[in-house]
Amino acid sequence: MEKLIRGIARTLAVLSAVAIVVMVIAIAIDVFVRNSTGASLGGMIEIAETAMVTAVAFGLAWAGVNGEHVAVTLVTDRFGPRLAKITNIFVWLVVAAYTAWLSYANILRSIDSWESKETRFGLVQWPMYPMRWVLTIGIISLFVVAVVNLVRTLKGQEPMGFADEVQAALADETLQPDVATQPPVVEKPTTDRPTTQGEHN
Repeated sequence: MEKLIRGIARTLAVLSAVAIVVMVIAIAIDVFVRNSTGASLGGMIEIAETAMVTAVAFGLAWAGVNGEHVAVTLVTDRFGPRLAKITNIFVWLVVAAYTAWLSYANILRSIDSWESKETRFGLVQWPMYPMRWVLTIGIISLFVVAVVNLVRTLKGQEPMGFADEVQAALADETLQPDVATQPPVVEKPTTDRPTTQGEHN
């Protein structure tokens, strides 16, 4: 299950990266045209805004899987194991409940937007309903990650991102030799001594 979630999050992250590239290109084209002609090129701002929504929404799950969301541990670092576990359970329960509510609300909003063919009027008419579903998919993916991390915490395991960091640290400690436990290197005394003329004879 976790392997599937990681695969989905990785796919969404790739699409998020592509969206960032599209956003940069659209903004660059709009700036170039505006400096050249004094007017914006129709559709470039809308494309950039759409790409920005995609980049943020599709990056949520990948950040959750890798533990890259903003976290402050000034207090929890001083907790004992039992209190830290209770705190983690509470936090992931709140995150799962909140993202579940957001997912439900966005599904309803996306359905309404799709049925009404919601459109933004600017230099061009730009459909908004596809982006409603992009945002909904991103929030649902984060909800799934929150549920998985909640289950892991209930089992006494670390969340996915933190668990990866712990495994990487343990791997580094295993690969790097402990200098303190290695036996000291003793240099062997040399047996070479200068020879004399009589020894050669």
